[in-house]
Amino acid sequence: MMSSVPPTVPRIDSPTFLVLAYDIADSAQAVALRDEHMEGHLGHMEAHWTRYVSAGPLRTDDGKGYVGSMFLLKADNRADVDALMIGDPYFRCGLYEKVDVVPAVVAIGTAIGGRIWAGADQLKGAPPTAVSKG
Repeated sequence: MMSSVPPTVPRIDSPTFLVLAYDIADSAQAVALRDEHMEGHLGHMEAHWTRYVSAGPLRTDDGKGYVGSMFLLKADNRADVDALMIGDPYFRCGLYEKVDVVPAVVAIGTAIGGRIWAGADQLKGAPPTAVSKG
């Protein structure tokens, strides 16, 4: 059983970006594109796995289909994100109709093993680049 109070851990040492990629409206074509390019997509992610904090498909409400993909990436800047993503066959084949890229902070969760803050006072008025004391 996990502790109810997460441990304080160091912040990820590089900028992170959340990429939300939404499939084209034609779901039959989206399924065909996913299937056709899946091997290359998975290979691309495996080749660059250390750049991904997390990634996975976005599902329909019933969990039976896909509506897109999410990628939480380590990257120096937006141009670095774009360079990584254009190498992914899913981005090159026309699967995605809309892509949002947002700078993000990985602040808490099991994937990082805890939280990046020691207390709320540490975060109040802190600039976006503030690091944890963990």
